[in-house]
Amino acid sequence: MSRKVEELYEVYEQPMYRIAYGILHHVQQAEDAVHDAFVAIMKSKAEIGDARSPETKKFVVQTIKNTAINRYRKNARDSEYYAELDERAEHIPDSHNDVEQSIKQMEQSETVRDLLSGLSESDREILMLRCCDELSFTEIAERLSLKEPTVRKRYERARKAAGKQKGSCNYAKKLFTV
Repeated sequence: MSRKVEELYEVYEQPMYRIAYGILHHVQQAEDAVHDAFVAIMKSKAEIGDARSPETKKFVVQTIKNTAINRYRKNARDSEYYAELDERAEHIPDSHNDVEQSIKQMEQSETVRDLLSGLSESDREILMLRCCDELSFTEIAERLSLKEPTVRKRYERARKAAGKQKGSCNYAKKLFTV
């Protein structure tokens, strides 16, 4: 190592570390930034005059600032990337749970079909529009060309009729509790 580089290191190592730590707030990251900055400074050592000159100080300070800021930005990009990976990992389907959920959904849809099979077509339609499509009584009345009080009463009766058929099905109890 040349004497010039040694002198730069002796004069600027601690100030460079403080600048890097001020930007990065992490000991090892700051040390790595100082190392990277010295590598960059060594590439330009032929252009550097006296180690204690204001121009050299300005060059060294600007180099460490740029190095630390670039490292900070890289850390931010990396943390966004890893956060995305973590988020994706949370959504990776567990095949066992996936199968269980599919079976549960099939059972629920079969139960609902069984419960609705004892109702008239229009009552079944009113129940489905209200429970599944979450339409208001006014919207259902408009869609089926009925009066709103008629839709309310038929909905109430259809729920009661389905509720009587529900037996011990918890899903149906939630859906058709009167």
